[in-house]
Amino acid sequence: MISRLSTVSAETFRSVQLWLTVAALTLAPLFFGSVDQLSVAIWTVLLSAVTLIGPARPLEGAQGRILWTFFGICAAYALVATVQVVPGLIGQFDDPIWQRAGDLLGLRLAPRISARAEIPPEAIGHFLLLVTAFAGGFFVGTSRRQSDLLFTSAQYAILLYAAYGMAALVLTPGLVLWAPKLAYRGSLTATFVNHNTAATLVGAGAILWFCLACLSLQAIRLSSIRLLLLIPSNETIAFKILLRSAAGFACFFALLFTGSRGGLIATCLGLLAAIGLMVANRLKPRLGYILGSGAFAVILIGGWLTQAGRIGSKGLVDDGRWSVYGSCIEAIRQRPLLGTGIGTFADIFPSLRSAESSGWGVWDYAHSTILELAVEMGLPVAAMIVIAAVASLVVLARAALHSQGRSRSALSAITGIAVLTYVHALIDFSLQIPGYLIVFAILLGCGLARASAEPVAIETARSGEVAAAT
Repeated sequence: MISRLSTVSAETFRSVQLWLTVAALTLAPLFFGSVDQLSVAIWTVLLSAVTLIGPARPLEGAQGRILWTFFGICAAYALVATVQVVPGLIGQFDDPIWQRAGDLLGLRLAPRISARAEIPPEAIGHFLLLVTAFAGGFFVGTSRRQSDLLFTSAQYAILLYAAYGMAALVLTPGLVLWAPKLAYRGSLTATFVNHNTAATLVGAGAILWFCLACLSLQAIRLSSIRLLLLIPSNETIAFKILLRSAAGFACFFALLFTGSRGGLIATCLGLLAAIGLMVANRLKPRLGYILGSGAFAVILIGGWLTQAGRIGSKGLVDDGRWSVYGSCIEAIRQRPLLGTGIGTFADIFPSLRSAESSGWGVWDYAHSTILELAVEMGLPVAAMIVIAAVASLVVLARAALHSQGRSRSALSAITGIAVLTYVHALIDFSLQIPGYLIVFAILLGCGLARASAEPVAIETARSGEVAAAT
C-alpha cells in the first residue's frame, strides 16, 4: 500500500513538473518577451518549483554527469560574479573607478573588481532563469513520452506566435500587443519588442516543423512514390507531410517578415544542420561527400542571402556594431581575466565608446552575447561557456545520428535550434531576453537529457516510435 501511494505521488509530481514546464515554455514570450522584473520573478519562482521537484525523476548515469557538469559551470560562473563584488579581495584587479570616485567625492570607497558595488537584480534573475529552465527541461527530458509532449507544445506554441505576428503586421502594424510600437515599424516582432528576438523564435519553430515533415517523408519508400495516393497509409502520411510543411513554411515566412539579417542567416545554418542529421544515415555518404555538400550548401545560402532584403542592401553587419565590437575587444584586452563585473556593460560602455561610434542611441547590449560575457566576466568564463556550447552540439548530434523515428526528428531539431541560437548569439542578444532564454534553455535541457539516455533504452523504444512519429 505504501509503495503504491509513493508511486502515485511520484507520478503526480512528474505531471505537475511537466505542465509547469510547458506553461513556462509556451507563455514566456507572450507579454513583451517577459523583460520586466515582475515577469522574471514569476518565471523564476515557477521554474524553481519545477527544479525542486526534479529529484522525483531517476537519472541515467550519462544524464547525471551532464546535469552535474551544467551545475558545475553555473557554480563557477556564480563564484566569479561573487568575487567581482567582494571589496578588496584581489587588489591588482580592482577597477580604478573606485579610486577616482573616492578622490572626486572626498570619500574612502572600498575598491572591488566590478564597476558596480552589487550584482544587478536583472543579472541575478536571468542567471536563475537559465539554471531553472535548463534543469526543468532536463528533468522532463528523462521521460520519452513527456519530452515528446513538450516538443509538440513548443511546435504549436511557436506556430501560434508566428501566425499572430503575421496577423498583427497586417491588422495592427503600429502596436505590439496593446502597446504602441516604438521601433521596427514594418517588421514582424510578434509579442517581442525587438525583431531579432522574434526571428530566433519563429526560426526555431521552422526547424521543428521541417524536421517533422522530413520524418514523415522518410516513411515513404522511394518505390512507392508513384503509388503515393493509391495506398491508404501513404495518403495519411502525405497529408501529414503537407500540414507539417505548411506549418514550417508559415514560420519561415514569418522569419522573412521580421527583416532580421542575423535571424535569417542563423536559421538557415540551423536548418541545414538539422536536415543534414535527418538524412545522414539514409544517404550513407562518405565523409568527403558530406563535407563537400555542406560547404556547397553554405555557399549557396550565403550567395542567396547576400541578395536578399536588408542583407543585400546593407550588408551582413552594420558599421555601428563593428565599432562596438572593437570597443569590446579593447575592454577585454584591458581586463582579460575577471572582466568588468557581471551586468556592468551598459555602465562602462560610454567610457569605451570610440569617436567612430554613432552618437545616437543607448547601447545597453553589446549585440554579441559572447563578447558581452567576455567583457563582464573575463575570457576564462567566456571560454568555458563556449566549450560547453560546442560540447552540447556534439552530444546532440551524435545522439541524433544513432536514433530513429521521433527521437531522430526531435534531436536533429534541437541540434539545429542550438546552432541557430549559438550563431545568433555571436551577433545579437536574443539569449539575453527572458522570453527566448526560457524557451531555448528548456528545449536544450530536454534534448540533452534525451540524447544522454542509455542506448538500451533508446533501442527498446525504436520500434514503437517509428509508427507513432510517422
